Amino acid sequence: MKEFLKSKKVTYNLMSFTGFKSMLLLSYLMEAPHSYDEIKQYFMENEFIHESISIDTLRVYINSLERLGCEIKRGRKAEGSKYKLVAHPFELKITDEQIKSLIKVFKSITKSIDVDDLLSITKFFEKISQGITNIDLKLALENISPLKKLNPEILNALINAARRNDEITILYNSPSSGAKEIDVLAEKLVIANNKVYLKGISSEYKNTTASFLVSRILETPVVKLNKTISSDIEPLVIGCEIYDKNMPLADNEKIISEDETKRTIEITSDNKFLTTQRILSMGSSCKVLYPQSFKDEIYSVLKKMKEEYIAEKV
Repeated sequence: MKEFLKSKKVTYNLMSFTGFKSMLLLSYLMEAPHSYDEIKQYFMENEFIHESISIDTLRVYINSLERLGCEIKRGRKAEGSKYKLVAHPFELKITDEQIKSLIKVFKSITKSIDVDDLLSITKFFEKISQGITNIDLKLALENISPLKKLNPEILNALINAARRNDEITILYNSPSSGAKEIDVLAEKLVIANNKVYLKGISSEYKNTTASFLVSRILETPVVKLNKTISSDIEPLVIGCEIYDKNMPLADNEKIISEDETKRTIEITSDNKFLTTQRILSMGSSCKVLYPQSFKDEIYSVLKKMKEEYIAEKV
């Protein structure tokens, strides 16, 4: 070992070459099936080996691995006679019930975890999935994260922008008006309903906090050198009547008064979009009392929804 640490070279004096090359072969076959010529080339190009192996020597290494519990089969000649690692004792074994528990825990923590941490956990699950041969379980783990289908370049740029509180220009595919450029003072990325949103102050919405679905951002955002959006905004205070007294309140909601039939609450928020979504999610169990401007906006949204449903029937 001292010789290796000093020279960084493997020599016959250091270890059993049979064991070392067997482990190299195992590592190579874990990536994909390979032919004898590919294996021979792999050994020739290895920084520690730099020598070819005969077909008889290859059988010695395969026998060594099989004694460890590996199962290696040679494919048909028509398919290239490739050696395939069918099974090995180092495979990660996770049952269906364990996978379901992992998915349940994962979905639970995504409600409160930072996107940076979620990105790390996503990569962790991807590594776990590599050691699983059950295709259904592998796909379940690989697709568990809401980050999975997002453009990684765009996602990383948004994470960095939020971390530095940059003012950025995004090309956003708005569901109502199509693709357009929007300036945003990036604050943070949040997860809601298993979707990732960019939260920030936007001039598009009269310098109030807004949320943009990351999957609708079409290109890598451009950082603006000179900031034009102020971070000083007045929070929105909304009064509502809640008719379902069993409905749990969020952290930014407090009870002002209550009687046998209803509660009067105040919602303090700097994000009009998320507050609108919250109120709409409560349906007929919630009625906005003030301010009048926000009450008018809710009425306008409900009216538009009604008109679209009526149009579908025509």
